[in-house]
Amino acid sequence: MLDLIQTRRALHQIPEIGLEEFKTQAYLLDVIEKLTTGKDFVQIRTWRTGILVYLQGSQPERTIGWRTDIDGLPIVEQTGLPFASQHQGRMHACGHDFHMTIALGCLERALEEQPKNNLLFLFQPAEENEAGGMLMYEDGALGDWLPNQFYGLHVRPDLKVGQIATNTHTLFAGTCEVKIRFKGKGGHAAFPHEA
Repeated sequence: MLDLIQTRRALHQIPEIGLEEFKTQAYLLDVIEKLTTGKDFVQIRTWRTGILVYLQGSQPERTIGWRTDIDGLPIVEQTGLPFASQHQGRMHACGHDFHMTIALGCLERALEEQPKNNLLFLFQPAEENEAGGMLMYEDGALGDWLPNQFYGLHVRPDLKVGQIATNTHTLFAGTCEVKIRFKGKGGHAAFPHEA
């Protein structure tokens, strides 16, 4: 059985930014291979630094996906924790170390017996800076494992243990780029009537 606390602490020490998650991928693959040994209903694929773990269902009606992000941020960790980042200028400051640990725990539980439906565990690189999930999709990494539905989560320090938050619409802020072209005469906000 996985020691989830130790797993999270080990992952916390090796944060890497998008599409450079080589140590993270190696760590995850080691754990995944140990968990899946002897399970003939499991297939594993890699894509760049991402990982896909597919559990073939016994009587599949659909494929259910679980996505977790694996990248860290370009931040200097100053927590003083005994398991602080070993990578200078990199930190798991957004909770992705927790997300990976939760995904591994869910995978371990799902492997107890062959599931009825197909399950896909997607360990997505480059969530913070490169839209890694979209890159994987556009590159065909999911192949014939494309889920009918995808789930995921994000930890929130403001919620108490045992609480979850959900919404039918947007729950967290996202980022995107917007290009705007202004046409007109230049001016000053204090004198808009002159512009």
